[in-house]
Amino acid sequence: MIQRIQSVYLLLIAICQALLFTTALATFTGYDSSFNLSLMGFYKIGVAGHEMLLNSYALMAVNILIILLSVFIIFNFKNRKKQILFTAFNFLLICGFVVLMFYHYDNAKSLIDKAYNSSEAEISTTFGIGMMLPLLSIVFNFMALRALKKDEELVKNANRIR
Repeated sequence: MIQRIQSVYLLLIAICQALLFTTALATFTGYDSSFNLSLMGFYKIGVAGHEMLLNSYALMAVNILIILLSVFIIFNFKNRKKQILFTAFNFLLICGFVVLMFYHYDNAKSLIDKAYNSSEAEISTTFGIGMMLPLLSIVFNFMALRALKKDEELVKNANRIR
């Protein structure tokens, strides 16, 4: 199970997506305020604490689904065809997650613009490592899918030789 390379790739997907719970996606600074966009929501960081301005429950739910599906695919090692199908679905899910992540980023940016009647030049945006992790997950998912197909082809060739 773990000795197969696609299992390692799928485990790396689960780890990358789990790290999103601890990292920031983006940080906005300007107007003597700081704002943080994470998987948990969009927060205004102040002296009194964090104030949630926008929730990200859909983003969090899709992330949990990606993690659970990746782990399920690892333990479904006896049925390679099902693994290929679920890995392809996981690829679509991760791509949808990236789209949803940038949608939340755009919503957060427009929320700041509306609140302060500003232009984009007055706000500084710093992207966190959280923006790169889903893209890394896409690469790992592609590599896992390719390894699964290669494994399936190897089994077909071995059956044909018998």
